[in-house]
Amino acid sequence: MRRRREKDMLETIRFLERLGRLLSQGYAMDAALAFLVVHSSARLKACIATIRAGLQDGQSFHDSVEVLALPKEIWSFIYFYEQQGTLDEGLLKTSQLALKRQQTTKQLQKLLRYPLLLVWGTVLVILVLNQLIVPHFSSLFATMNTDPPMMTQLFFAFMRYLPVALLCFVLVVGVVVLCFFLHFKKRSPHDQMSFLLKRKSLRPILQRVITYYFALQMGRLLQAGMTIKDALQLFEGQRQLQFLREEATYIRERLAQGEAIEAIIFERDCFMNELALVVENGTRTGSVARDLQHYSDWLYEEMDDRMQKGATWLQPLLLIFIGGFVFTLFLVVMLPMFEMIGAIE
Repeated sequence: MRRRREKDMLETIRFLERLGRLLSQGYAMDAALAFLVVHSSARLKACIATIRAGLQDGQSFHDSVEVLALPKEIWSFIYFYEQQGTLDEGLLKTSQLALKRQQTTKQLQKLLRYPLLLVWGTVLVILVLNQLIVPHFSSLFATMNTDPPMMTQLFFAFMRYLPVALLCFVLVVGVVVLCFFLHFKKRSPHDQMSFLLKRKSLRPILQRVITYYFALQMGRLLQAGMTIKDALQLFEGQRQLQFLREEATYIRERLAQGEAIEAIIFERDCFMNELALVVENGTRTGSVARDLQHYSDWLYEEMDDRMQKGATWLQPLLLIFIGGFVFTLFLVVMLPMFEMIGAIE
């Protein structure tokens, strides 16, 4: 099922890319969609038929492609580029981002594949030790009227209570996560984001992602000739990213009161402080649209670089942890054997 979803998503990404190329080459939308039907799966053909029917009924393109079940951020990219009048460029950009996202996911899965295999192997070893080795050693030491080494005694106690401890841990964590999720889901998008931003480990990541997205879309909207007020109204018009919708409403209302946009942005916890400086400098030099786009590009490069480095470090850390645990198991099993050999001698 998972592989099927990945295959369908890859086909959807290729569809968006090919559609963007055809539009950039002068094809009309309906002609491009009719051409793409020729080389598509049955699932995608049905989706294209729905898209064409929606467009013929007067729907916008971003509303019509909801049938593709795109991720929220991908859908919002299409929405903004369509509003700018550069849908062909937006489809190409969107397909590149979606493909990069899928490649990163596959890379992470590949890095975790071997450590996860070792984890399953370790679980099997623990089961064998708990069911066969530990009872055998316990009875053997009882027969010999000797006490096992301290480390072995601790290990025996650990193995004896491990199943119950794991069961209790899973139940408690499951109940806590379920209660938290149900409570969290009832809160507004703004309250949800405010809660997450209070977590020190998540705050820098969320700020960077939100700042990147806001700077990119705002820069492109301003580049298309819109005013800041018009651009914010477009943010309010999109439905998928509710937090940015509420944030745009707040900023626009503050602007209506005569406040400067850089001062408003600087006060908001969801944005990086650098964004206010970029807006202030761009407003002073008359190049705010270009500055925002350059700044968003830099943020994207930094996020991609950090993600690659994090994935590279993750596998060695897991291997060290699992290897250390397996080595400890080896010592625990071998120590009683050395003890018995010493007793025999």
